[in-house]
Amino acid sequence: MIIYGREIREKIKEEVARTAKNIPMGMVVIQIGDDKSSQAYVNGIKKFGDETGVKVEIASLSVGISQEDAIKHIQKINQDPGVNGIMLQTPLPPHLDIAVLVNAIDYHKDVEGIHNYNLGKLISKQEGVKPATPKAVISMLKHYDIPIEGKKVCIVGRSAILGSPLAMMMSSENGTITLCHSRTKNLEDEIRSADILVAALGKANYITPDMVSEDSVIIDVGINFDENGRMVGDVHEESKAKARIASAVPGGVGLITVAELFDNLRILSQNNQII
Repeated sequence: MIIYGREIREKIKEEVARTAKNIPMGMVVIQIGDDKSSQAYVNGIKKFGDETGVKVEIASLSVGISQEDAIKHIQKINQDPGVNGIMLQTPLPPHLDIAVLVNAIDYHKDVEGIHNYNLGKLISKQEGVKPATPKAVISMLKHYDIPIEGKKVCIVGRSAILGSPLAMMMSSENGTITLCHSRTKNLEDEIRSADILVAALGKANYITPDMVSEDSVIIDVGINFDENGRMVGDVHEESKAKARIASAVPGGVGLITVAELFDNLRILSQNNQII
C-alpha cells in the first residue's frame, strides 16, 4: 500500500490559518544563491503562506556573500519584531558554514528547530519546536496508525537536520533505533531486518528490492531528480511494491514537511505572544 501526505498537510494548514487570523505571523526565508532544487521548496513555502494568510518574505542573498555579511543580515532580521520565524534554505555555497549561520538565528525564531538550543531541548525531551522533516515522518506514521513502539527502526542517513534528530524522536516513541550511514557494515542486512525503514540519504533509487522485506514499512524522505527531471525518492518503486506499506514520492513526506514548518511558526508565534 502506498501512503500519501495530503490529508495530513490539509489538517495542519487549517490549524495554521486559524491561528494566523488571531496572531500576526511572519517568516523570512534566507536563500543564498540560486540552486534550482531548493527553489521548488521555497516556492512551496511561499504558496503555503499565501494559502494560510501568513506573510512569507524571501531574502535573496548573493552566492558570493561572506560569512560575516551573512551573519550581519541574519542579526538584522532577528531584530525585526514583525518576523516570528527565520529559516536558512540549503544547500549553501561551500564557503559558508551552515552550523555557524543557523546558530546566528535567534533561537526564539528558529522555525526549523535546528539551532543548538532547540536540538538540546529535543535531546532532553523538553517541549519545543522540532525539525520539520522528522516531524513529518512521525506525523505520517501516526496518521496511518503505524506503531513505532517496540519496532526495529532503521534510519539510513545521519544528517544533523534529519537522520540524527529523527533517531531521537523515534526513540522517544519507544522504537529501537539503528542509525546507518555510508560506513555502516552490513548495511543491506540492517535495512532488510527493519520493521520500519526511513530512507534519508539523498541517492535516487538507492534502496533496491533485494534490500527490503515484504513485511516492512518504508518512509521515503528522498527528493531527487532523474535525467528527465522527474522527482524520485531514495527507494526504488519496485522496493515499495514489495513492502507492506510505503510512502509516495512525490506526494508523501515532502508535502507534510512544508506544513510542519508552518506548524513550528505557529508554535513560535504563540510563544512570542506569551513573552
